[in-house]
Amino acid sequence: MVFNVDQLSLLFIAFQSFMFSIILFSSHKSKRLSSILLASFLLVLSLQMTFLLIYRMRIGFEGLQSFLCVFGFFYGPLLYAYTQSLIFKDFILKPKAFLHLIPGGIMQFSALVGFGLCSKGGSLMYISLTFYTVMAIKSITRYRRIVKQTQSLVSRINLSWLQWILVVFTVTFLIDIYQHFYSALEIIKGLSLVNLCLLVLINGMFFRGIQQPIIFQGISKQDEMIIESDETSREDNEEKVEIIKSHMNKARPFQNSRLTLRDLAEQLQIPPKQLSQIINKQLDQNFVDFINSYRLNMATERLLKPRDDKETILEVMYEVGFNSKSSFNTLFKAKTGKTPTEFKKMGVRFDL
Repeated sequence: MVFNVDQLSLLFIAFQSFMFSIILFSSHKSKRLSSILLASFLLVLSLQMTFLLIYRMRIGFEGLQSFLCVFGFFYGPLLYAYTQSLIFKDFILKPKAFLHLIPGGIMQFSALVGFGLCSKGGSLMYISLTFYTVMAIKSITRYRRIVKQTQSLVSRINLSWLQWILVVFTVTFLIDIYQHFYSALEIIKGLSLVNLCLLVLINGMFFRGIQQPIIFQGISKQDEMIIESDETSREDNEEKVEIIKSHMNKARPFQNSRLTLRDLAEQLQIPPKQLSQIINKQLDQNFVDFINSYRLNMATERLLKPRDDKETILEVMYEVGFNSKSSFNTLFKAKTGKTPTEFKKMGVRFDL
């Protein structure tokens, strides 16, 4: 049996997706549900590519075409659930979540009984994909806003990688829509652009998915409520500004790289909602910028007055509360116009 380029690409996508799904199903990470949802997504993709390969090779049972659109109705719900599982702490799948699988179930049942709906309703798959992708992107955008208000370091937990995955996913099905109604777009003869995008997608989802940091398990419903809180008395808030600043300068809680809004609120004995409002309204900053301003101030002091000649920039970085060299360098240069190394060599004080 000789495979052409198109068939080989489908075979490779099906095999790789299947193998990745097996690895994820057997994963014992703390966020096991996320791994299961991602594995399910990849398994569905593997099944669709297998069916498509069999169809294009013209082997298998009659009526196989009736199943080709079925899988598309499962991608959206699975991708959205996977996004939610990464965003929220203690995320669980409630019974009503399975209602999202009903359209796919109806399409599958109709194909099994010999009354395939793909020819009539297959295009609805693209509406489903668009709806769930938009919902997932909105969830990530909201999540990133909440994280900036509740966490002191966001570079490793802002899910920017997942946003890019959703972009690739969107591009893939937009190309598929074009190919469905017009003509195939090929990179080389026989290798479609959709298949290439799928290879990028599944590798990106798998490798970034298994690398998702376990030190942060997501936001809670309480964190969500913080940015929806009502206004409190401005006079009362202004009285607390000096208390907050004094605590930051004396206790230096910002040196804890995992400091959260709730941690600081507990130390100050101020409700988290009110503390968030004070930082946003009175100090005109979000939580992460507020904390990082103190870290950067301390970093410049330490770089100007090192404890000894052997003290490194990395040691200073960790002591002031940063745990990412790239983030530290980027933020430091944004504030001072110099990298930490340049700043230390110049020995000139900058007003932050």
